[in-house]
Amino acid sequence: MEYKFNGDTALINGTWKSIRELISELPEEEFNVLAKARAIDHFLNTNRFCGRCGAPMEQADDKDIKYAKRCSSKNCEGHIKISYPVYSIAAIIAITRNDGNELLLGHNMAWQPKRVSLLAGFMQPGETLEECAKREIMEESGLRISSIRYVNSQPWPFPSNIMAGFYAEADENSEAKPDGQELDSLYWLTREEIKNIMAGNYNGKGLFLPKKGSLARKLITLWLNGNI
Repeated sequence: MEYKFNGDTALINGTWKSIRELISELPEEEFNVLAKARAIDHFLNTNRFCGRCGAPMEQADDKDIKYAKRCSSKNCEGHIKISYPVYSIAAIIAITRNDGNELLLGHNMAWQPKRVSLLAGFMQPGETLEECAKREIMEESGLRISSIRYVNSQPWPFPSNIMAGFYAEADENSEAKPDGQELDSLYWLTREEIKNIMAGNYNGKGLFLPKKGSLARKLITLWLNGNI
């Protein structure tokens, strides 16, 4: 299938659709193909000129990766060093407490009201994924975490990211408090409460979860079913 993009929307079978909506509509294999196409599209559109000398970029001589680019100026180092898409990596963490019986979800201030999800954030230079997870959780919630365990990853085409999913345990001596800059509320929820959210009934608070197909939803479901 061929895709055309306009920001975070994709033209599929003659219809423009939000890529975020497609997460829950497409099979995982097809969504991953879309994610790759979106990342390549972003790379081609943002690498038209050399970052070293400003000359136009041209197709590189790479028989395996046809979309690779190089600087068109033979006097530039970028003519020899081929450019490929660069992915931004984020850690997303399912944090539990009370012997794994409660899960932490938060509301990001940039989201629509009542949407909650796992806490996440992007890696900084020089960090490991585990260090990223610890820092992001401390910054956003004030929690210290331990027993960090990698679970799975997912291409995240907004526009060219990779989400790495983890489970971790909250330090019993630290308290969760939203930072007020990214998060404005945090919830420790039991499995029964998560089930009620899925059924549309969480004590009248009207919370709702990440879309099906997202890594956040997969991590929540694994915990909900006791498969961690």
